[in-house]
Amino acid sequence: MESRLESAGTGALPAAVGAAPWVRRPALLAGAAVGAAMFCMGLLGATAAGSGYALLMLCGVLLVAATLLVGVLALSTLGDAEALGSWSKRGFLAGIWIYAWGVCALGGYFARETLQGRMETYWIVFGVAALAALITLDVGLYKRLVAYNRISWERYRPYLSRAAAEPAAMRRTLIDEVVLQRTLHRTSSLRWWRHTLIFWGFALLFLTELLAVVFRDAVPAFGWRDVWREPGHPLRMAFRFAFDFSGLMVLLGCVLALFWRWRVNGTAEQKYSDTPTVVFLLAVIVTGFMVEAVRIAAVPPDSQPWASFAGLVAARAFGSMLPAAAERPLWYVHTIGSCLFIGYVPLKRLVHSCATPIGRLMNSQRQLLAARKRGVLSGLMQQRTLRR
Repeated sequence: MESRLESAGTGALPAAVGAAPWVRRPALLAGAAVGAAMFCMGLLGATAAGSGYALLMLCGVLLVAATLLVGVLALSTLGDAEALGSWSKRGFLAGIWIYAWGVCALGGYFARETLQGRMETYWIVFGVAALAALITLDVGLYKRLVAYNRISWERYRPYLSRAAAEPAAMRRTLIDEVVLQRTLHRTSSLRWWRHTLIFWGFALLFLTELLAVVFRDAVPAFGWRDVWREPGHPLRMAFRFAFDFSGLMVLLGCVLALFWRWRVNGTAEQKYSDTPTVVFLLAVIVTGFMVEAVRIAAVPPDSQPWASFAGLVAARAFGSMLPAAAERPLWYVHTIGSCLFIGYVPLKRLVHSCATPIGRLMNSQRQLLAARKRGVLSGLMQQRTLRR
């Protein structure tokens, strides 16, 4: 049985986000009212931090579940297409709203803590900077990936059907072109290493930070055992290692990117470089390691965390040059720089890290592309006939 996109949901992700509630005013007003209520409840002390973290964790579960449903729909022929498309759409919409409500709930709670003098200045700065970065990132990605492509998507969607889809080609492209980047490797192994280290290092760093929020902030907020602040706890050591490992990947990728940019200077390949972004990211990573080096250098050698291997090397190499008083200024530079970089992502070439994989996956569907071409040509022929 062949069904169109509305039922098959082959493009469930773009359709779900494209049909987000802010395009329907009643839903927007209702959702905004709930968000305002969550903020006020936190501000008045009616809810604690655990409420906001619980909403954010529920948001994560819904978005992961919706993504898995899209994966089943696009990468296989399993299940009912209409049901998969419908439930994935609901999951994405619910996740988006719950994410907004969680941010509002935490915003109200931390605003109350600030007004009552229980928040240190640097955490206030971090909260404001992080909130501004998240809003800029969310709005920017929506505009660049959804709103900008909505007209093209509306023209394309009538020609999509699950019967004409090629899940095997989609799976092949996902592995070869999105995960492994084999075409880029054949073009230039140096560009491949540069891209792989930066992209996957940044992705691992981002995922590690998301999980760290759960164990570092959410778990204590629920009143559970705070293992994060237990010296030498295996979980904490695992996170230290993951942060250093992913940060080192990005650092090496940035160095390779600058070296490659120097090699191709004045050639046609220069257009594939983005030196300002690389320098920006490199500064964020280096200041992060500097903060870690200052902290490690301030503790006795027998208490230095072995899992922070990169920070440990930096502490022994540069610790004597960085006094303990430099930690807070470096922390401000690193934190504000990180937030600025998050907001910078949708503004420059980095957004292609999201857009390009989607385009390659769609281009793997030759039957769907052929159907679209036939549809467009048929429309043009009909217009020509009517003019006659």
